[in-house]
Amino acid sequence: MSVVKYPLAACIARPPDSTGRYYPLEEHLLYVARAMGSPDGAYDDRLRFLAGLLHDAGKAQPEWQDYIRRPAEARGPGVPHAFAGAMLFAVALERLLAAWPLSRREKERLLHLGLYLVYFIYQHHDTVPDVQGEFPPWQASFSPEKLLNCDLEGLGELVGRFFSGRLIPDGGMAVEELREDFRRLAGSWSGWRDRMLTHVARTQREGNMYTQSSRLCVWHNLENYRLVAGDRLHAAGLELDAQEGTISTSQAASALMRINDFCEGRRDGLRHQGASDALLEKREACRLEALALFREQGQTHRVFTLELPTGYGKTLTSLSVALEAIATGLSRRIIYVAPYISILSQAAAEIAAATGLEVVTHHHLSPLEKPAREEVREEDQEGLEVDSWLAPIIATTYNKFFQALFPGRAQHTLRLGGLRNAFVIIDEPQTVAATSWPVFLAMASALSEEVDCRLLFSTATMPEVAGGTLSVRRASLGCQAPLFSRYQVKYMGQLDEAGLAEQAVATYHERGSVAVIMNTIKDAANVYNLVEERLRGEPIYFISGRLTPLHKQGRIAAIKRVLDEHKRAMVICTQILEAGVDLSFQVVFRALPIVPSVIQAAGRCNRHGEGSPGDLYLFSFLRGGSEDTRRFVYRDHVQREVTDMILLGGSGSFPETRAGKVVTSFYHECSRRNTYEASLENLKLAAGGQWSGLANIDPFGDDIPSCGIFVPREERDVPEHVIRAMAECHVSHPQELWDLYVSRGFLRSLGFTARKRFMALMYQFMVQVPLRVAAEIGEPIAGRALLRLRYPSMYRENTGLSFVGDEEAYDEQLV
Repeated sequence: MSVVKYPLAACIARPPDSTGRYYPLEEHLLYVARAMGSPDGAYDDRLRFLAGLLHDAGKAQPEWQDYIRRPAEARGPGVPHAFAGAMLFAVALERLLAAWPLSRREKERLLHLGLYLVYFIYQHHDTVPDVQGEFPPWQASFSPEKLLNCDLEGLGELVGRFFSGRLIPDGGMAVEELREDFRRLAGSWSGWRDRMLTHVARTQREGNMYTQSSRLCVWHNLENYRLVAGDRLHAAGLELDAQEGTISTSQAASALMRINDFCEGRRDGLRHQGASDALLEKREACRLEALALFREQGQTHRVFTLELPTGYGKTLTSLSVALEAIATGLSRRIIYVAPYISILSQAAAEIAAATGLEVVTHHHLSPLEKPAREEVREEDQEGLEVDSWLAPIIATTYNKFFQALFPGRAQHTLRLGGLRNAFVIIDEPQTVAATSWPVFLAMASALSEEVDCRLLFSTATMPEVAGGTLSVRRASLGCQAPLFSRYQVKYMGQLDEAGLAEQAVATYHERGSVAVIMNTIKDAANVYNLVEERLRGEPIYFISGRLTPLHKQGRIAAIKRVLDEHKRAMVICTQILEAGVDLSFQVVFRALPIVPSVIQAAGRCNRHGEGSPGDLYLFSFLRGGSEDTRRFVYRDHVQREVTDMILLGGSGSFPETRAGKVVTSFYHECSRRNTYEASLENLKLAAGGQWSGLANIDPFGDDIPSCGIFVPREERDVPEHVIRAMAECHVSHPQELWDLYVSRGFLRSLGFTARKRFMALMYQFMVQVPLRVAAEIGEPIAGRALLRLRYPSMYRENTGLSFVGDEEAYDEQLV
């Protein structure tokens, strides 16, 4: 019998907890195996079980055991371990496929599963891998000899409890046997890959190519999820199917009754402020109609649309439908998805107030929103509950939702468990880039089928979901026309900065509340300066993505207070106010964008029908009188051309009652001119193993390389959760926060959750800028990813960092 330093029975899977309890490796392997499959099930389940049983076999290495037994501060760099499980599973896979009585097609199907499991084990703490290549993934990095220090006899005995035959080489001949196994695997690998691709191609031919490909991609991600979830959640002491993270049918029924009371109170409050009675009653009628339609179609459909004019109560209507789904047993949790944190924060607060249920937010700033808790281990339970969406109501961003559909890292697949039997409200889907929309729709639809979740797309400007290359079966819960026109869209022609400033100031003096929405940060900042010169002493507000989150949040709250008090206000901004922000102006000036943005901007105009109709003045903006800057933000030339055809070719002026027809014409013509089929081609490739073409796809189009600039600026009216987080760090000023960040050893001293909370606090004082601008204004620190603003005076009280850098095309898209 070979002598090993750590027999399997003595190996641990992670450090002891604060009570001194150890976590045996064998116990962990068995848990993950049972979470993935069954040794007595179908061949697929047996392979999954075996993959779980071997996934962390590399933790039996003496180097890894020595590493994990050291104090945390003395461990240093990690010791690779995932390779060993992948190598041993591949050896066992080859032997099982030879031993099992399989037809050719059955063997191809199991090779498909087995190869994916090999790669998923190999990178279960890393990126989601491409499953391709002429040789195994370990070929150039790890040799069979690396396995010999593990207790192969112990691992073989563990596997032998569930599988007949000798699947793990051990004993005196193990090294020669393993060398021969891996020589044979290297020679067979390309043949295995070809047979896997044969199975994929056959599956793709069984229906619509793109629908089948998206189903294969979702299937692959779910296989990865089984492994990752079993591994991570066991380490955190969580169950894969925990019921405490759900809403019961009785809770949903009670919340629905509470929403009825909430809506009645909201109507009374708005009526007191002068809102139209007819409009308030129409909102409630839309909500009740959507509920009735869902009761008819909820059992037979998984994808739904809700098309209501802006300001007609989409959030509460969607929430009511979601609770109805839970009350009738169709769903068990709610996931609300919004494009921007500003919308998300507002909607999360409204959902909590309307239902009385806790809403857990999940975005890069959300770790601050709960008080700190004592940390007992690196695999933090509370952090994983949020990352896994194991909560009754999750409010998250498009970026996080896209990571669930198009995971770049293994950890991102954890959210697939939270999506099972969930009701997902996808707010303002028109913000998804045209190039990302088809593949997003395909993957979301496939996911709804595979995990039995329901999707509700809610907007005033719904992109097409039926027809063309990819058609998704969906049910409408309402496509309402406006009761009357709260606004009139009027095209003004061309304007430059000075002409726009003159028009806006004159209108402000006449009408009182005015918003000017520009396409780029630079244009908004230049117009702000000109308006400020003409309205000195008046309440003028500027908002763009070049303000820190704290500064932006305070600015929006200040605008809302002024408008709620029916006072005069002038706001100059980018399109950051267009979707979901509950602000209402008498007049909105909008630099020509694309049609959906026109309608969304109009939704900030006379939102509650108070008095006479408002006006949205649309104009073609020319920077300096000559440069059309719209293309910097709206890069799809088809959408720009169709917008110009519709708005400048005859429909430039129209009432709200015609807005729906304008939007329908826009999307129909865009689809006719460009089906964006090229983006769907990546689905076909990803289904065949080239996942990197889809991984980390950006919801808003091509991701613009950017960098965070820390602004050590003290804010007024700081939210309580930020004050609390700063107190936990024993700092009172942002500069002290930066000093902690750059101090040697500080970040390394923090546990998993404490580090996330600290970085979320840092982000409250940060502005994202393009890399070229960051190089100009940022001060780098060795070993740190963030930059500090070189000169604090660069950040202006009114406009933040909107004037820094000589911006080029596409730099200006960070609105």
